[in-house]
Amino acid sequence: MTLESIDAFVFYDKPFLKFERLLETYLTTAPFGFFSFVKAIPVWLKDKLFLKETIARELEALYIELYPHKSAKEAKAFKKSVYEKIYFCEHHISHAASAFYPSPFAESAVLCIDGVGEWSTTSIAKGYTLDSSFDCGEGVDSLAGADSSADSLAGMDSSNAKKAQIKQLEILEELHFPHSLGLLYSAFTYYTGFKVNSGEYKVMGLAPYGVPRFSELIKRELIDIKEDGSFALNMRYFSYTYGLRMTNKKFDRLFGGALRKREGELMQAHMDLAASIQAVTEEVMLKLARTALKRAQSKNLCMSGGVALNCVGNGKIYKALKDEGLLENLWVQPASGDAGSALGCALEFYYQNSSLGKNSASSMQCDKIYDFSEGTDTKSANLPKNHKNLHSHTANLGICESKTETSANAKSTSRHCEEAQLTKQSTTKNSQGFFNQIKSSHEVRHLERLTGVKGVVWGLGGGLRQSVSFFSNLSPLSPCKESSSSGIDSAKKLELSESTQMDCFAHARKTSEASFFSNDDGDTSIAQDRMHGSYLGLSYTNAEVQSALDSLGAVYERHDFNTLKNIVARALSEGKVVGWHQGRCEFGPRALGARSILGDPRNTTMQKTMNLKIKYRESFRPFAPSVLESALSEWFELDCASPYMLLVAPVKKERCFSMSEEQKALFGIEKLNVVRSEIPSVTHIDYSARIQSVHKDTNPRYYALLEEFYKLSGVPVLVNTSFNVRGEPIVCSPEDSFACFMGTEMDVLVVEDFVLYKEAQNTQNLQKYKAIKDNYELD
Repeated sequence: MTLESIDAFVFYDKPFLKFERLLETYLTTAPFGFFSFVKAIPVWLKDKLFLKETIARELEALYIELYPHKSAKEAKAFKKSVYEKIYFCEHHISHAASAFYPSPFAESAVLCIDGVGEWSTTSIAKGYTLDSSFDCGEGVDSLAGADSSADSLAGMDSSNAKKAQIKQLEILEELHFPHSLGLLYSAFTYYTGFKVNSGEYKVMGLAPYGVPRFSELIKRELIDIKEDGSFALNMRYFSYTYGLRMTNKKFDRLFGGALRKREGELMQAHMDLAASIQAVTEEVMLKLARTALKRAQSKNLCMSGGVALNCVGNGKIYKALKDEGLLENLWVQPASGDAGSALGCALEFYYQNSSLGKNSASSMQCDKIYDFSEGTDTKSANLPKNHKNLHSHTANLGICESKTETSANAKSTSRHCEEAQLTKQSTTKNSQGFFNQIKSSHEVRHLERLTGVKGVVWGLGGGLRQSVSFFSNLSPLSPCKESSSSGIDSAKKLELSESTQMDCFAHARKTSEASFFSNDDGDTSIAQDRMHGSYLGLSYTNAEVQSALDSLGAVYERHDFNTLKNIVARALSEGKVVGWHQGRCEFGPRALGARSILGDPRNTTMQKTMNLKIKYRESFRPFAPSVLESALSEWFELDCASPYMLLVAPVKKERCFSMSEEQKALFGIEKLNVVRSEIPSVTHIDYSARIQSVHKDTNPRYYALLEEFYKLSGVPVLVNTSFNVRGEPIVCSPEDSFACFMGTEMDVLVVEDFVLYKEAQNTQNLQKYKAIKDNYELD
């Protein structure tokens, strides 16, 4: 494959829609957002609004680097051709696509929850499969590429790519900014002293140390949760719409001034706040998942978005909804953050092209789709009459408040508070939740209470936004045309009826698929998803590894793998900490046995050792177990595969130890040193574990190492944490792995067939890499 052979370059956001949100937010909250405005707008005007040009320019630079023999004229021609092949997909469609298309399901509910995309913060979609009745010809072949793995990832059988089962998505419901579960969680991340968009998983890990004593206060003052999972935030406590902080003084007063500074001492109040927001988040996630399954009329659920990385919430969803009989199978995109959105927007483009087809009635070419755009000028939308609109007529744009005001709250509606905020009109009716429409003056008054702005519910002109109905009918993908228009309030409403949307699928039919996560017999074998274990990154040959190690002056041994696995298993059983670098690196935030730091889970001090001497991070943070999939149900209360470390479940009761009364009386971090099970290094203080089930077909070397350790120790489990130090990205290359190994107190490094021992390395290298932990910003 060459750069010139790529049919499309797809980005997972629509910059002009996002810019629209920023402008309307600043104008609605003015003058309070002035300093944020001054900081953000120049960046947008200089770079972000011209993302298409930036992408084309960067690809041209890459082209020149990869093909130095090409002339300047050829490079310029390449840039021009690239410019015509750049497309933009709506953010939540990208998330939904990343969740459903690689999943093992032919049909599924899809739930996406994150901070914010362009406008969406939460979305519910339905994924289904169509049996194509037309021939996509060369278009599909060119999109899939010659490599059969591309066909596999897209869910297309390469032998039948021209007449294939085509997956499709339909958005059913949306909640919009500023009401965001992800931003609510980030607000508490900030308040408890951790870094926003980085430290949320620390809050999740800290939660079991606390008591959720603030949960009711949060639900009473900060968030109104409906039975369907829809919610509205009381924006008078938050400043993220106009300021440079997540929360304001009112929020601080609500929680007694417990704001923690970065790296400050962790108090019991911070642990209780973590426990409280985690409990509230789990409640919302569970209700949203229940609604998604009912709305999509499915027993399969796919999840994506940053909040889907909350593996504790995922575990609660799986257990509760399976017990209720609503859920049979759960699949979470392993790269649920924005990294996975890059995959999702590419797959969405692929399937949209496949579904339309070069020779279909739409007369649309497979290599050019007409509904991807920056959203700059929807007047230029040239969608065919029979093109399917992915937004349903019920998809809404925002949240409104509908519960009865208390008299105390009613007194505050006339006050223009200093924390002026915004909310947005929704477009559907549902008295049970916030998937509904503002109608009554009472609701308007209540919105004024939530926003702190009297007379300005939404919009630039002081009234309800008139163009909101357009967005509920707009396809999330639209034509890639440049325009001088900013896209604000200039869009024409697309008139696509229910019948015309499905004309080109008149002969389509839904299909079934047999591979799922679990079954009634308790079989936990891995579902045949298309993420290939999420091992999608770079790999290095033994020759490349040896060359790198020689250039670094490393001292190493080389062994065949049968010898290697025995050496490593013995080192682990002796309490040594091992850096493990094998094959393709992981795609996503979890280390899954390709770039991992490994330890013995039986060791009672392993958690503290790894946290303080190797990862250089907070001692309270738990580590995950990797377990042979065949032994999963023998060690953990989980009846389904968890290959991507995205489900938390209890350690099996018979493997756990009872606590004494004295131990039960401990508070906070004092609980850390209590030995709770046969595998204490991976057992959190609430007896839970964030589980990775290891499967022979996706990672045979890691599976073989686990088997070897099992033979030596009788335990089919290893401690597995990401191969990096705090603030550093996960290692990729042999050079990265060596630097991390040398800069920490790791004992052994294994890179493909090479073994390195710390005590054998030369003094010069030990000194060179000594301060590695100081080279990165704290996370």
